Amino acid sequence: MKEQLFHIEILLKRLGIVLILYSACRLLFFVFNMDLFPPIPPGEFLQIMGYGLRYDVSSIIYVNIIFIILHVIPNPYFDTPRYQRILKILFYSFNGLALLLESGDWIYFEYGLKRTDAHELGLTGDTNILPQVIKDYWIIFVIAFLLILAVEYLYRKTEIHRNAPKVPSPRLIHYPKQLIIMLVIVTFGVIGARGGIQQEPLSPNEAANVVEDGRYSSLIINTPFSVIYAFGHRELHEPKYFEPEELSKRFQIFHDNVKYYKRPDTIPAPKQPENVCVIILESFSKEYIGYFNPGQPYTPFLDSLMGVGLTFTNAYSNGKSSNQGIIAVTTGIPVLMGEPFISSIYQHNDFEGIGTILDRVGYSSYFFHGANNGSMEFDRFTEEAGFTGYFGRNEYGNDKDFDGNWGIFDEPFLKWTANKMSTLPAPFYSEIFTISSHHPFTVPKQHIGKFPKGQIPMLEVVAYGDYALRKFFEEAKKQPWYENTLFILTADHPGPPLPEHEFYQEQVGAHSTWMVVYKANGEFHGTSEMTVQQTDIMPTVLDYVGYRGKFMAFGNSIFDTTAERYAYNFHTPDYMILDNNYFLQFNGGHAIGLYEYKKDSTMGKNLLFEYPDVTASMEQKLKAIIQTHHHVMINNKLVAE
Repeated sequence: MKEQLFHIEILLKRLGIVLILYSACRLLFFVFNMDLFPPIPPGEFLQIMGYGLRYDVSSIIYVNIIFIILHVIPNPYFDTPRYQRILKILFYSFNGLALLLESGDWIYFEYGLKRTDAHELGLTGDTNILPQVIKDYWIIFVIAFLLILAVEYLYRKTEIHRNAPKVPSPRLIHYPKQLIIMLVIVTFGVIGARGGIQQEPLSPNEAANVVEDGRYSSLIINTPFSVIYAFGHRELHEPKYFEPEELSKRFQIFHDNVKYYKRPDTIPAPKQPENVCVIILESFSKEYIGYFNPGQPYTPFLDSLMGVGLTFTNAYSNGKSSNQGIIAVTTGIPVLMGEPFISSIYQHNDFEGIGTILDRVGYSSYFFHGANNGSMEFDRFTEEAGFTGYFGRNEYGNDKDFDGNWGIFDEPFLKWTANKMSTLPAPFYSEIFTISSHHPFTVPKQHIGKFPKGQIPMLEVVAYGDYALRKFFEEAKKQPWYENTLFILTADHPGPPLPEHEFYQEQVGAHSTWMVVYKANGEFHGTSEMTVQQTDIMPTVLDYVGYRGKFMAFGNSIFDTTAERYAYNFHTPDYMILDNNYFLQFNGGHAIGLYEYKKDSTMGKNLLFEYPDVTASMEQKLKAIIQTHHHVMINNKLVAE
């Protein structure tokens, strides 16, 4: 009995080492991302550290489950050097992976404003960028190495330096006391992994419930927990908020005979069908743009384009990553689950992308993306979405313009794209996605020092991206298709927020973006405060080109003045919906916050109980949207019948 308790003591000491490691990582996570959190009094920070222990214990048990079992299962070989080596290999293998995930969030958090989960892991396929990441963030690897040294020092204190006697292995039935101890440890392990004895296992929502400011929830949870939870909840479960007949009345995603666009009387009808070009600028945050923030010098060309086109000032991205934004624009499918549609377990569902639908009215469609072919699987996805062709780094065919990491620099690729579009059969739909405004923040050698820099490295490459956009339009104006083409511009998602702009660190601001509709004949101009989102783009394009058949989209044409205007998405762990006045947070069960986001940019005053009618109305709308989304995903009903 004493021997077995000795083994349990060793196990607890080793798990205690990992618990210390998790607390150290939480401190480092905060240090690296301090500007993205409100000031925290020392006492409250200690409370947050305490709340985090619950998540740490859960993660440690899940990560070390094999390690724990091998410590408590009755056997006569525990003290042997070979058995201890196996335990040490398991300890470092699984906890090393957990440390890798955790340290990655020290630098990635500013992009997603949430802990990494299964979604972000789906973005790691392009390993060309890894050497540059190591170079730019070497301090992370140094700190991780020092933490490993500290762990090794402590682990050595628990090592056994004696050999067990060589005796035949007895049957487990001879170890009743050991079995009882094992069952006790397993029982407490299950409780720890669940986060307690409550009815439901621990979830990310619990972290938001124990703090007043939801941003602190990212400090409470840890990245291994976030990843494990996400992988365990990939499958959607359809909520039963409404009966089917009532649900169809409350929200409808299937459109038929859409006809809202009306050409102004002053604009002559075109002699031939018009082309459409959608340009999606990588990480072009609204807060970087001078049109919305006078004095910002990074986007002079885009500012000028907004001045002559129709600019939507209350626009929102449906997600926080490229493979969410592109899917929303291309298919009308929003982000209402933890993973992007393209990498989820529902990726093989039937759907009709904009290429498939436009083909029915005689349009060819092409996707231009200067990245390495296969990046984020956009080549595969656009083929499934019905695009006629895909043009990436391989099709560009000149690696002298390779940025050394992601693909072809924006300026040469966009100029090449403008000329390539002259070879496309008209009418055509083209979708262009830029890449240069991205880590590692590289500009071509001939342009080094040319563009303004700011508080964060992103701003210089945004300025370069704006310059590349100017060159695209200069080249496009020389092409025969230019005058007969409608342009729609937006961002795939916002980039990392600036330290002084607290609004863009909140859930609303983290998705706040912009959209411009432009045509050379001046048909579209002015500003609109209409609430729009990325899923509105496909219905808008179909409406503009005169498509009158059935299609599925969670958005509406911007020309439809009768539609209710909402923007909505899922940003772990909460859903959000907003209209022109209010923003509602919803945790899947009930509303947790209502804010007048235009007046209360820091979301400081929760109006949940002051405006019960508004709360109820928006909550019912969001419930209908969520239930519809989950129903069509689960039952493979994304295609209009």
